[in-house]
Amino acid sequence: MLDRLQTAIADTPSGAFLSDASGVLTQRVFGDTSIRTAVDVLGIIPGFSYAESDIGTNATGSALLERRTYQVSGNEHFWEEFQRFAAVGSPVLNPLSGRVEGVVCIASLSERANAQMTDLVRRSAHEVEQSLLDVSAGREQALLRRFLDSAKKDGAATVVSDSMPPDLCRRDRLALEDAAVSLVAQGREAVVEMALSDGRTATVVAQLVTDSTDLTGIAVQASLSC
Repeated sequence: MLDRLQTAIADTPSGAFLSDASGVLTQRVFGDTSIRTAVDVLGIIPGFSYAESDIGTNATGSALLERRTYQVSGNEHFWEEFQRFAAVGSPVLNPLSGRVEGVVCIASLSERANAQMTDLVRRSAHEVEQSLLDVSAGREQALLRRFLDSAKKDGAATVVSDSMPPDLCRRDRLALEDAAVSLVAQGREAVVEMALSDGRTATVVAQLVTDSTDLTGIAVQASLSC
């Protein structure tokens, strides 16, 4: 994935950065030497932390917190040294658990930033997510396919995914995700009703999912009252 990103940003003052779930930089590639020099001067090397608790608002740290693609430009950065850059970060979500596994970020000198950065970083994050799915255990893949097929037939909405209703506020989205994680951890079928901040009620259902080979897991679905 980073090789393709490096090709996409070749000969531009841009860099692509891959960070883990805590915001720590693990890998980086550059389009030209100007951006590499600028980044090296700031000490942005593998091991550098983008966590908001360490350096304030930035594309990687904010993407981790918000669980969505996030753009930060110029003086929107809290850390003054970052204010010459524009950056877009997109979280990598585990397709099976919904956990944030890391962030793909593209940064450029502010005067060279463009709208293509957002599309590129989203596609790259999706590629990583697909790779995670491809290397997942056969058991998890089989259960996921069974769950998705069931959800399509029933018209239900999955909770831990990007397909949640776009009108949900961040607080309600996080509350639903927390409920889903808790139900999966219990490892049994259960139903929980939650009052949302907009007055609607969410019914969160944990159900056993078994495929044709008797593999069993827990899937969580949510339905919202009108």
